[in-house]
Amino acid sequence: MLKAKFVEEITVFDPDSKGDVDISIFKHDGGGMFAIDSSYIVQVLPEEGQIFIQDPLNEEGLIELLGC
Repeated sequence: MLKAKFVEEITVFDPDSKGDVDISIFKHDGGGMFAIDSSYIVQVLPEEGQIFIQDPLNEEGLIELLGC
């Protein structure tokens, strides 16, 4: 299974809500990088264990988020 390592969290302006949103940036095992709304990670974060999401760079699989 592929993994993605946490790189950095940044704040960006959301033009729809007119507010700031925290975005987590990850480095994909496959070489690319992607970002995801940090509040989503909090929603799927288990009390213990691993975090898996749909792989944004590979439609057919899951990816494990590391370092959240």
